[in-house]
Amino acid sequence: MREDYQKRYKRAYALKKKIVTFPLDIPFYDELSRRSMLTNITVNSYAKTIVTTYLNNEKPLVLNPYQQEKISEYIRISRGIANNFNQMAHNSNMGFGVDINMLLQTLKTYEDNFSELIKSLSDDYQIH
Repeated sequence: MREDYQKRYKRAYALKKKIVTFPLDIPFYDELSRRSMLTNITVNSYAKTIVTTYLNNEKPLVLNPYQQEKISEYIRISRGIANNFNQMAHNSNMGFGVDINMLLQTLKTYEDNFSELIKSLSDDYQIH
């Protein structure tokens, strides 16, 4: 039964995907490997990204660890905002009042956090 499943899976996979292999001179492979390490993904995934973005006429979407860290920081701040709003909405729905001063202070704190994040990005990329 498991063999039947695997055969069906492989057949379906072969209809949707094709594996491409080709030789690459060592200097090109070394450069590909170096760039993949900078983006923290495998050489094959990096090569696939390059090919698919080129074929789609897109700008490469490969992030280095620093960019990944900044995006994670942005997500953390955003989740904090969403979590606080959910708590306030829950309290409001339960009949508890919402402290407007606390709400404004929370919003000010998040605005300051976002401003710092944007400033650090603009300093890093010299955007003025």
